[in-house]
Amino acid sequence: MSVKTFLIPSFKTQQGATLDLQLTYVTRGQLSAARDNVVLVLTSYGAQHGSDGALVADNQLVDMSTKFVIVINMFGNGLSSSPSNTPSPFDGPRFPVLTIHDNVACQTLLIRHLGIECIQLVMGFSMGGLQAFEWASQNPDRVDAVLPICSAARVSRHNGVFLGGAKAALEADCAFADGDYTQPPVKGLLAFGRVYAGWVFSQTFFREARYQALGLASVEAVVEFLQAFFMRRDANDLLAMLQTWQLADISANEAYGRNFEAALKAIKARVILLPCESDLYFTVADSALELTHLRNAELRPIVSQMGHFAGGGMDPVGKLSIDQAVADLVG
Repeated sequence: MSVKTFLIPSFKTQQGATLDLQLTYVTRGQLSAARDNVVLVLTSYGAQHGSDGALVADNQLVDMSTKFVIVINMFGNGLSSSPSNTPSPFDGPRFPVLTIHDNVACQTLLIRHLGIECIQLVMGFSMGGLQAFEWASQNPDRVDAVLPICSAARVSRHNGVFLGGAKAALEADCAFADGDYTQPPVKGLLAFGRVYAGWVFSQTFFREARYQALGLASVEAVVEFLQAFFMRRDANDLLAMLQTWQLADISANEAYGRNFEAALKAIKARVILLPCESDLYFTVADSALELTHLRNAELRPIVSQMGHFAGGGMDPVGKLSIDQAVADLVG
């Protein structure tokens, strides 16, 4: 596995900013002579290629060594262009809003640069799934299959309210200084993690102490687990990705003019919808609505009380569901 970069000069964002951008990505395996064995994995909120790449690295049901796996880091995650690594005048809180549409437009440029015309499978967990949906909608003739894991084609109003609460907790720290901090806003990041902990897992997860299966002894240990995860990230990076998340909608572009049904119906790829029955972010009901407008789709809820966490690869039930879906789509 090698880490590579792809430069996109003078990219104009959906909201009108123009700047040079960089995508950081990794590849694994060999591209076939027919260039038809590509699996594209897109990263989730706060994650980087190492963690989300694991979704396919150790699949129990299909030999992924026969595939050419590309894991692309989304903008804002600290590896691709982000507030923390972009020079002035777009540094820190001045980093422009980049939508899911912007992410996929740049990823499409990368895939074309690699000489790849068709992708066998596009997949991702959470925000990675938002991007996977966008890929199928933006490139209907280039994607064979899509696997959004604990995700959706657009963000619900309820999900948006949660994200706003986490953002407000981080920004309330005086040390945040409107994003121009000189040291990490520790209190704000800890508050962010505490808010997040109440949403990423289900109510049953806490009521039945299922956190013990993760090696966590108490509710407070769950909170500390999430806090430690976010303390590794830059605060402005977290907020940049959060803003991308809040705006996610595959119909929010010139092609579809916010006609959500039309955007879903334009997808030609086979889709396996893989929500978790206890997810508080992306619900089975949202996936069921999407199913009614997709041409070739199947709904397979993950039967787990881990909540949104079930799609991240650490829950054995969720991981087996992911492995089976990947095998059915590319095996």
